[in-house]
Amino acid sequence: MTMDAKPQPDNYFTLGSTAMVETKIQRSRFVALASPAEDEISARKFITDTGKHYHDSRHVCHGWHLGLGPEAWENRNDDGEPSGTAGEPILAAIRRSGLTDLVVVVVRYFGGIKLGTGGLSRAYGGAADKVLEVAPHREVLLGRQFNLEFPYARQKTVQHLLDLNRGRTVAEKYGAEVSWEIWLPHSTCEGFLAALTETTAGALSPIPIPDPKQK
Repeated sequence: MTMDAKPQPDNYFTLGSTAMVETKIQRSRFVALASPAEDEISARKFITDTGKHYHDSRHVCHGWHLGLGPEAWENRNDDGEPSGTAGEPILAAIRRSGLTDLVVVVVRYFGGIKLGTGGLSRAYGGAADKVLEVAPHREVLLGRQFNLEFPYARQKTVQHLLDLNRGRTVAEKYGAEVSWEIWLPHSTCEGFLAALTETTAGALSPIPIPDPKQK
């Protein structure tokens, strides 16, 4: 990591499962649905499936937010509503929630009374806010994993350093030596590695496990 590089986060929050909320405004019926989405394919599938289920509706608008930091990707669609009155308010609600890797779809059944651009924006944004409030949230921990082998005499030392740096064991094997697969948050990983080197005089060398999500 360079001096100018932004530290990687230790966690993020997304949805634990799908949720749905229905509201009525001036006779129009708004059905808001939220779902976790790990990528564009799953987000688009949820939108398509929702559109098929509510095939008799007037509009099926959406917003999604995928990824973290500068690599995050957003998408929105008004689906026939006046430009900026549906997709953007939905996306704004997602931003307010602080969640990522999710998609929100708001279906509208027109009730015969026009809401105006301001009314539409409030209706779509409000529906998205409500469904994100009731949807279960889930924390995803971020960090690095290593394979580490060491003599039994070092086990208490390694465990102590893991505890100090909020690390944990993912898998354990006990043979001629102890073999652990360990995980550490991004923010404490370098500190753990430095402390391990210093404490054991460089005798232990953790082997990084590649992240399968990184290409």
